[in-house]
Amino acid sequence: MTDLRIETVKVDSLNFDPTNARKHDQKNLDAIAGSLRLFGQRKPIIVTPDNIVVAGNGTLEAAKKLGWTDIVISRTPVGWTWDQIKAYALADNRTAELAEWNAEVLKEQMLELDANGWELQEFGFVELQPPLGNPDDHENLYTQSVNIPQYEIVGEQPTTESLVNESKTKFLQKQIYAKNLSNKDIEQFLILGTYRHLVFNYKLIAEYYAHCDKDTQELMEQSALVIIDMADAIANGYVKFMETIELLEKQDG
Repeated sequence: MTDLRIETVKVDSLNFDPTNARKHDQKNLDAIAGSLRLFGQRKPIIVTPDNIVVAGNGTLEAAKKLGWTDIVISRTPVGWTWDQIKAYALADNRTAELAEWNAEVLKEQMLELDANGWELQEFGFVELQPPLGNPDDHENLYTQSVNIPQYEIVGEQPTTESLVNESKTKFLQKQIYAKNLSNKDIEQFLILGTYRHLVFNYKLIAEYYAHCDKDTQELMEQSALVIIDMADAIANGYVKFMETIELLEKQDG
């Protein structure tokens, strides 16, 4: 039996949990805000009797960003100790992390929603660049992969040609130029749009980066072609690279 009761309260009446173990970077908050904007609030955040947010700190922050004045909450039982409250907060976040995606089902659903015009980037999915091959066969897929491989500086430096696949971009540009559009401003706009289809091989880019001089490495970092944990690089004696960046909103806490 549950004693769950739902209330609507003022956003400004709530306080963030100062001991919240879950961190929300800007990309995560943008994804939460995007979900709230598209679907509204579909589940309450969990709040103590004295208005401290136990589960839903990211949702509260995103709601404030959107300018919301009211938010739906549910309160923890009055008799709970602070240890029970913190244990619940950890369990709420951890149980979501332990779940896994069915890759094939996810792929099918993403393709279907993408085909129907949904902007999945709005709530945390990032476009997964298509594999090499016939550009006509490419589909826009989305992923929440967060594999973090480690690379040592070994072997020969990859060629620059191997770092990016331009086939879809060049294919589209050829089609645009073949139309010989009279409006050259539109033509240039369409040409610029083709560069979103460049397919970067981040594993090879990471290996290439390791061989570069400092100035080139800094420029690659500024372009987000590589993401580096410098503390681990120093401690472990090699540079750690992220092959993909986590943008998918995990269960908020």
